[in-house]
Amino acid sequence: METIEELKVHYSWTQEDEENLVRVSWMGEKYKEDFIEEFYRYLENFSDTSKYLPDEEVRKRHKEKVKGWFVSLFTSKYDAQYLRKLYRIGETHVRIGLPPHYVQASMNFVRNYIADKLTKEMGCTPEANSILKSINKALDINLDVMINSFREEELRLYLASGKYQRLLIENVRRVSWFFDTFIILTLAVVGVFLIFWIVYEIGLVLKGDFPLERGGLSILGSILVLYAISELLAEEIKHIRGSALSLKVFVGVALAAVIRKILIISLSPEKVQELITLSVVTLSLGVVFWLIYRVESKL
Repeated sequence: METIEELKVHYSWTQEDEENLVRVSWMGEKYKEDFIEEFYRYLENFSDTSKYLPDEEVRKRHKEKVKGWFVSLFTSKYDAQYLRKLYRIGETHVRIGLPPHYVQASMNFVRNYIADKLTKEMGCTPEANSILKSINKALDINLDVMINSFREEELRLYLASGKYQRLLIENVRRVSWFFDTFIILTLAVVGVFLIFWIVYEIGLVLKGDFPLERGGLSILGSILVLYAISELLAEEIKHIRGSALSLKVFVGVALAAVIRKILIISLSPEKVQELITLSVVTLSLGVVFWLIYRVESKL
């Protein structure tokens, strides 16, 4: 990893930048409470914040750490000790499994927050612009060190694995990629077949081979299933790109299939028992879907 002196050279950090931070060193203390409130409101944009901040005690400690970092952004000497502090922050993020994207996105929030407060305090003056450039350099250095610590820690853990463990990890990744690709291709093929099936059903209705009422319900059910498959396909593509799978999508597909079946047999009086059974299944799936939706909304 680069030394602090190398980072200063790479980011064109000068004596003027240090002096600019000294001139606004009061901002950290003045705005730290407002900053942490705004920052936590911003964290609500992430769906799984509670995974990394599970309870009030953890949140309390985290708030103090973030406020301390915010103050030190303006007051610390950018030396080897500060570099080690940033590196430890990155190591903590790796240990809890926090995605680097969250750190990068949060740093963008910090950048915008400071720019707003600096404009409020000093207006759009040449002095304010000069100070803002220095703050942006400081934020870039912070982000660089944190993200690099991510990569170095992950590489260290990978290299610490034995030869056969690394081989197993690589093979499992390849197999997982094959499974995901196969699922996507299969869903796409099923979707195409379903489109042809809907067209076929419409043709039967138009020719009079299928009663209008029964045909309309069957077509409606098929479209519902096609929509569910489309949602599942989109979810699987997100999964390949790194997102977590949403359980409610799978429940939604099951609901669509059962509802289609209900629509078809609802016109058959002799199948009352089957209709009641399917209605109970639909109600159960609906409750499960609602519970999953509530849980995912709170994450």
